[in-house]
Amino acid sequence: MACLPAGCSRQALPAEEEPPPAPVKWMEARQLFIEEWTELLGTTQALPDHAARITAPVEGRVVSVLRDAQGRPVLEGQPIKKGDVIVQLDDRIARANRDKAAAAEEEAKQQVEQAEYAIQLAEIDLQSKEELSKKSASEALLVSPIDVKRARVLLKEAHSKKKAAELHLVSGEKELKALDEQLHLYTLTAPLDGRLGRLQVVQGQTLAPGTLVTEVVDLDKEIDVLCFVPPHTAKLLKRGQPSRIGGIEEQPTGNNPPAEGKVAFIADQAETDTGNFAVKVRFPSSEARLRGNITIRLRVLTTPGKAALTLPESAVMEDQDPPAVLVVEDYKQEKAKDGKDVETGKARKLRARLGIHDRVLHLVEVLGLDDPEKKWQGTLETAKFIIEKGQGLRNGDAVKLEVEEDEEAMPPETKN
Repeated sequence: MACLPAGCSRQALPAEEEPPPAPVKWMEARQLFIEEWTELLGTTQALPDHAARITAPVEGRVVSVLRDAQGRPVLEGQPIKKGDVIVQLDDRIARANRDKAAAAEEEAKQQVEQAEYAIQLAEIDLQSKEELSKKSASEALLVSPIDVKRARVLLKEAHSKKKAAELHLVSGEKELKALDEQLHLYTLTAPLDGRLGRLQVVQGQTLAPGTLVTEVVDLDKEIDVLCFVPPHTAKLLKRGQPSRIGGIEEQPTGNNPPAEGKVAFIADQAETDTGNFAVKVRFPSSEARLRGNITIRLRVLTTPGKAALTLPESAVMEDQDPPAVLVVEDYKQEKAKDGKDVETGKARKLRARLGIHDRVLHLVEVLGLDDPEKKWQGTLETAKFIIEKGQGLRNGDAVKLEVEEDEEAMPPETKN
């Protein structure tokens, strides 16, 4: 009984105050026209049959550079035609060997002619001996059968010598042709039409076989952008897809519209060292106005545009698998103490099935929503999606719509 007053005098513990609703921004999904672009990084280069590298095929000393067939100088960077002389090497020894082979060919021709004469003489000798051996037995035997056989063998020998001379002549002709081809190697010419690159040699320099002399590149009509993409990006690409120069974040201006190109090549095999796939996107040079061997960003239209139910990128948590969104349930609109309208509700995290991701407009197509707890009763079309300040919210957390001050909240003297 003595403890009773003390117990009755205890004060009840205060109830825990609920945290205030978190200020967020939400909106409903909107029906918009979107398309999906995929950004690539690549290096410009000439088409495979529009670039050539001129190297020294044989050892030789440079005697002249940049002279065309008429002896006029050719300047670096200027357009040149196929066959224009770029560098002339010293070919005196090669020409001497060629003249020697030409003389040997003439000698072989004379040997063939001499063999023909020898055949004629052998035929005459054989004919005379055969006629003498056919006389009657009453007459004296002028030619023995052995002499006739010897004459026949000599005729065969003459034919064999002629054949050997002819083969020697053919060998000489082929040797002369080979020396003519070798002589052409001392004159380095442009293998195709294009623009002459920087010259890597000077007059008087002795070149070893394989020494780089210059390059000829034709970028006047088309240019390729070589990209290496991972497998998941390669699956999105197809030949003929439209492409534009410039990254997704780059906005074209009216004075400088983006150049239009197409995907021209997709490798069937990945690179051994990286596992990426080579992709070439081709652009018209007149529109692209690009030079070779520069790194640029471009984007490829991987999904054509269509009307879709969309949300801003900020509303989707794509760092999760599957992606998630936050919606507002138990939505209420009531008056606050200051008389202003307040919109409140509770947050709920849902799984989102996504479609097209338009990185130019920063919009994502939402195909459907799933609630792991099976408690959400809303619909995709009427759901209110939290688009800002939703980090860290959990299911059941109170939220309210953050309203920015407008002209009605401004003092009268500040209004227009």
